[in-house]
Amino acid sequence: MRKTATALLVLGLTAVMVSPALAASLLSEGFSYADGNLAGNGGWTTFSGAGTDVQVVSGRAVGSGPNANDDHTGFAVQSTTSKTYACFTVRIPAIAGAPKPIYFFALKDAGTANFVSRVYVLALTGGGWTFGLSHSSTSATVGVVPWGSPLSFDTDYTVAINYDPVAKSSTMWVNPVTEASTSVSIVNAAIPANAISTVALRQSASASTLPASPSYAGSTDWGFSVDNIGVGTTFDDACASGPTPTHKSTWGQLKTIYRN
Repeated sequence: MRKTATALLVLGLTAVMVSPALAASLLSEGFSYADGNLAGNGGWTTFSGAGTDVQVVSGRAVGSGPNANDDHTGFAVQSTTSKTYACFTVRIPAIAGAPKPIYFFALKDAGTANFVSRVYVLALTGGGWTFGLSHSSTSATVGVVPWGSPLSFDTDYTVAINYDPVAKSSTMWVNPVTEASTSVSIVNAAIPANAISTVALRQSASASTLPASPSYAGSTDWGFSVDNIGVGTTFDDACASGPTPTHKSTWGQLKTIYRN
């Protein structure tokens, strides 16, 4: 048994040494800055808007729709054949009415127009709200996919997203354990592949244009509180460097095998 365990240990360590060439953590952001404007900290800069910047408040990035400024931070440019994953913690503070359908988080290139895998807050017809996802810009004929259940204000959620330029699709998880956890996906075959290189936090008071049905109509401005952003070339890399590691380390698993 010990010889078998040793062989497994060697194989496992080889896999660990090889894995950096196959997968990578591209960004890990915990907002450990002094309270105040987010832009100017780490790699964050304002790329759009001239109002009030996204604020750092007690180690979180806090935004509000009417404030207008949009901030981004960069990572290594990804090829147009590579999947990109992002994982983050988000809390939506309570509001009195139905939220406007607006996206607040996205992946994009270094410019100001090519946003993909956009994460929205959507009002539900029967009351309440949920997250939504689009692969690209929306219109009267190009919509979003909602998360499958209502969510609660003032509650932290772990959200993970995936941008797949080859499949021309985006996928979203809420409180996932692994990549195999329940998810929702959306495809837009008309959108060209994008070389992703930044993650963006967006403040806007302008409701997105969406198809008339299903209705996500809402008229109330809202805000967000984001923490622990991770970006990676795999689900595990993004979520391990972001909110919640999804699995025990390979080394820990191998040590358990060896002790047996």
